[in-house]
Amino acid sequence: MKLKDIFRILTEEHNFLNLFWVNFHKVDDGVYRSAQILPWRLKKIIKKYGIKTIINLRGDNKNYLYRLEKKICKEMGVEYHTVSIKSRKPESVSKEEYIKLEKILKTSKKPLLFHCKAGADRTGFVAVLWHLLQGRDKNWAIKKELRLKYMYLPWSKAGKIKKIFEFYDGKSDFVEWFDKNRDKFKEFKSNSLADFISDKVLRKE
Repeated sequence: MKLKDIFRILTEEHNFLNLFWVNFHKVDDGVYRSAQILPWRLKKIIKKYGIKTIINLRGDNKNYLYRLEKKICKEMGVEYHTVSIKSRKPESVSKEEYIKLEKILKTSKKPLLFHCKAGADRTGFVAVLWHLLQGRDKNWAIKKELRLKYMYLPWSKAGKIKKIFEFYDGKSDFVEWFDKNRDKFKEFKSNSLADFISDKVLRKE
């Protein structure tokens, strides 16, 4: 890869942080979560873990890194999906997008990897959802996947994610339940310092 390409990758959308921050972790057998992985590292991870599917939770934003990631997946025979999840306003995401996400999680080949930018908020949301789809206890899933270890800050605006799962009844179909109750989560009081760290320091989306 040429130096100018590396420079473009690292400067676009503050991606130089991903030089040091991979946030790669195992969620379940054959299921992994991470931050945005830079191209040269992504190839190694695909080979090492035999990744068959990648889910990009940042959406189809057409930036340079997105195009490279999609190209690498095509070259290496990896299924590539994009889903647009919003960690600060999950209630604004359409029901259809959540249905799409569930379908991908249920039907995709494993090992699979899903990621957002920092691997903390949207990725944490999907990790908890994964466990719910496996019939696991919601409180156990929350404690396992929404942790400071992953740089998830429950005091920031993304704390709304944890609140949603805490209020979920744990029995109903999650997408149907959330679609009926989404208006209840529009208001959420976050901590200004946590928001500063999340938005300005870590540059989360």
